[in-house]
Amino acid sequence: MTNPCIDSSAAPLILVDAYSTGALLARSLAGQRPLLHVRSRAHMPAAFAASCPKELFIEDFSVAEEGLEALLLKLAAYHPAAVLTGSEFGVELADLLAARLGLPGNNPATSAARRDKSLMAERVAEAGLPVAAQLRTSSLERALVWFKARGGETVVAKPLDSAGSDNVFICHDALQLEAAIESILGATNLMMLNNKAVLLQEYLTGAEYVINTVSHAGEHWITDVWKCSKTFAADGRKIYDREDLLPADARELPQLIEYVQGVLDALGIVHGPAHTELILTGNGPRLLETGARLSGLACPPALHAATGNDQVALTCLSYLDPARLAQWPKRYQLLQHARGMNLIAHRHGLFAQEHVRQRLEALPSFHNARFRFAEGARIAPTVDLNSSPAAVFLLHPQSERIDADYDAWRGWERDWL
Repeated sequence: MTNPCIDSSAAPLILVDAYSTGALLARSLAGQRPLLHVRSRAHMPAAFAASCPKELFIEDFSVAEEGLEALLLKLAAYHPAAVLTGSEFGVELADLLAARLGLPGNNPATSAARRDKSLMAERVAEAGLPVAAQLRTSSLERALVWFKARGGETVVAKPLDSAGSDNVFICHDALQLEAAIESILGATNLMMLNNKAVLLQEYLTGAEYVINTVSHAGEHWITDVWKCSKTFAADGRKIYDREDLLPADARELPQLIEYVQGVLDALGIVHGPAHTELILTGNGPRLLETGARLSGLACPPALHAATGNDQVALTCLSYLDPARLAQWPKRYQLLQHARGMNLIAHRHGLFAQEHVRQRLEALPSFHNARFRFAEGARIAPTVDLNSSPAAVFLLHPQSERIDADYDAWRGWERDWL
């Protein structure tokens, strides 16, 4: 449906659900191409809706309002050059639009496995890669039978297709499992979908890692790899604490990269960014999940300072100038140490953003912060990523400086946030 007579350097790009870090993608592309925006849902949570930079788009469409076929006709009239996924919300629709418009993309026939975590693990296992034992069910009785058959070993309960650690529970006994399932089933998750089933997976012991990538025509570029540390919220849920950027020569990196490349291939991620979380167990890597989109903690200025490039920039390059992308090394380099720190609220109250900002800026390694709450907003104790007041990046040539600033911040935070 593309027109070979159209100047490809001026052809618009379509972004589907440019929320959260998808807004970074829109801002990076806006000065280079006209942009069209497509919304996959009629209604979005206010926090996500507010993050969309509508002023950057020449048109803003809603598939719910237009209808798919009418929308495709309108989009085709612009002779677009590519369809990009803006956020987790848009993964499936972006695949479908790209295929229907005859543009490069990931096969919509396998889109479900890039969203549903149970199907995701099945696809990876079918490719011959080891994964965690799991059960997908809508039955509390069946869940308890499975749990007892495993000898009562610790399991993780979570929605099939949510994100951001939404309703993820670690269950050590049958009572905790029952409470988790009752909390998950029937609830509307972060993706605005009803939890009709729950996913139970064996609890994996080992260090957790995040691997961010950009793919083009089936080749994969590793943009950044982080070792994650978590802590426990007041209600017992595990929450993100910090992530440390690994040196490019880290001992564990080769096996992590080999496994993730296999996961990307198994899930059919041949174009665009991906964000993979895994555990390095005593028996090797095991997948937690892969999102076929930008990392939710993408921060181009910090990553550029730390590695000389970043996932957003390479994603843009993969669609605008693949020949230049091919010249970049497949693995990043470390120019200085970096740590991502998720702020943890310990009490109910009103968020004093400016005071928090001033305290952060006093840290010698402070680079930047992305706040999730405005000045004066009501906050509650942190239980997941979306209730963390901010994502903060610390950068410094010396890792010891980062450690000292991190410790100083956590001490202040416990008493004041």
